[in-house]
Amino acid sequence: MSEVGNRNDPGETFDLSASLSHLLHRAQQLAANASSEKLREAGITLRQFSVLAAASRSKSPSQSRLVTMTGIDRSTLADMLNRMERGGLIARTPSRKDARAKSVALTARGRAALEVAAPAVRTADDALIATLAKNRRSGFLDLLGALIDARSEPSETPAAKASPEKEKPRKKKSKAKGKDKKKSKKKAKS
Repeated sequence: MSEVGNRNDPGETFDLSASLSHLLHRAQQLAANASSEKLREAGITLRQFSVLAAASRSKSPSQSRLVTMTGIDRSTLADMLNRMERGGLIARTPSRKDARAKSVALTARGRAALEVAAPAVRTADDALIATLAKNRRSGFLDLLGALIDARSEPSETPAAKASPEKEKPRKKKSKAKGKDKKKSKKKAKS
């Protein structure tokens, strides 16, 4: 595939097969469709699953923390939490740390829904990533994470600023690859 900047010139018909937004959406649809039956059985949506999973990983996170963890905007999340609370999936209580904030905790019903849905979502994720070569899977997930981190609003990622990411050791380049790159650079200059 060519670079994103070279795709979809304004004067040409839009090519969905070269659209990152479209491709990411389609991949998400494949994953969602693969787990939809179990999500329905659990009585939750994929976004509600994300909230339950995020809340289960953190002891009574605030609503603001859930915004950061899930990427769901504040107003949408507030509406979702209202419905989830009415449905008995979560309970909200005043935060001990901040009187203005509410903490979110799973109820027994929320934990049960998560237990039904989690294996199906995990299976869908595994099936989708299995389509990639084993040596590309970790890198693919890293790239998606980097894309999300880079595009997240700084005000929504205070945790990312507070704990600097550990730099991964770089792989040593083979001498043959280095020579190929030098040849490529020479050809590009010609």
